[in-house]
Amino acid sequence: MASGDNMEAVAASMTRMEKLLEKIEDNGRTEDVVHKKRTDGHKVYCRMRVNIITIGDIDTIREEFTCELALTVKWKEPALKGMKAEDIDWGEQWDPRIYFFNAVSTDKYEVKKRLGLKSPDDDEDDPVPDAQLSIRMKGVFKSSMKLNEFPFDYQNLTIKIMSDWPRKVTEFCKDMSQKDSVRTDTFTGEQEWELQKHVSAHQVEEEKMTSGAVNAYPLYNVVVNVKRKASYYMWNVALIMFLITPLAFTSYAVSADAPEDRLSVTLTLLLTAVAFKFVVSQSLPNTSYQTLLDYYVLWCMMFLCLVVVQNAVASLFSSDKVWEHFDLPSLCVLGGLTVLVNIIFIIISCYKSRKVGHQMQQATSKYNDLCEEIKSNKGRSRNYKESTMGEMSIQEERAPLSNPDPPREKGRYEKV
Repeated sequence: MASGDNMEAVAASMTRMEKLLEKIEDNGRTEDVVHKKRTDGHKVYCRMRVNIITIGDIDTIREEFTCELALTVKWKEPALKGMKAEDIDWGEQWDPRIYFFNAVSTDKYEVKKRLGLKSPDDDEDDPVPDAQLSIRMKGVFKSSMKLNEFPFDYQNLTIKIMSDWPRKVTEFCKDMSQKDSVRTDTFTGEQEWELQKHVSAHQVEEEKMTSGAVNAYPLYNVVVNVKRKASYYMWNVALIMFLITPLAFTSYAVSADAPEDRLSVTLTLLLTAVAFKFVVSQSLPNTSYQTLLDYYVLWCMMFLCLVVVQNAVASLFSSDKVWEHFDLPSLCVLGGLTVLVNIIFIIISCYKSRKVGHQMQQATSKYNDLCEEIKSNKGRSRNYKESTMGEMSIQEERAPLSNPDPPREKGRYEKV
């Protein structure tokens, strides 16, 4: 009796060991097994759908942003025809070999494969099933940011999805049965940015994806737009410089016969502007070119330099009419120049702000039109399916009912 119990325990432990070895084998598959080549030689069109779950920190200095997303990839797989979901060994099936091209680091990466649901457009008599790959990942992405119009700018936060298979094997396209989406309620950078409600997803054309490689590889870009809230920089940078600059005119209250007093006022203001520019630059993006705000700050500093030069030149005139012949004309010229530059800056700022808003409205309108097209396509497919089912039911009703169950031939279906 004891020996029988021992044998059962040994058998149970052997069964557990076999299952454990199978898991180890699955986890230790080679790349050749996981990325199995297709035997039919047909090109695979992968239908892509992206849901942006969270947009996190946006670092314009390092040109990086954090994002969590869910990617769904579907493709027609004849090899799965007639198979049940529980009978499929996904390790032996073809894989699109998808990876995120511009991902700097990955915090979470989950992959699931399953048999896709039947599409309304499938052939009723001979449907080809969909294979579905679901990826949920969170990571840091590198994206080029253009700051020429800073702080009235918007950024294209781009996620680049690529495949290790060449373009002749597979190609990416948008899934027209489901819309791409982005969640704005989980956005953590709302203090500085305004996350737009649209998503732009498209395949990069072949001529734009040229490299030194022999083969061209499919590339799919998912773009989310964020618009900068310029009020912070206008109140804390532009306004401060605007207040410092006119204070230079207070030097004209000092007589030209005391140049040291005049210069002490203007030089103090100039040094204040330089120190302020140095402090502010620590929080501004580092670029090799000048942004719109940089141009305004540089103009304010150049104006202070002009006032310093004017004070120095005025001290060279010993005439009693120095105010009438030099100070007054230079005061009028510098004052008019200051008013003109500030008016131009205000006009440009309003124009840039309206331009960015208009561009975002156009992108949102285009996204809404695409969503309506997807919705109408689903509606047409549903109506077609319902009409087909209705015709079939009508035909069944019109069928003769005199002999609904014809008698079997005697002995034909009998078990011999």
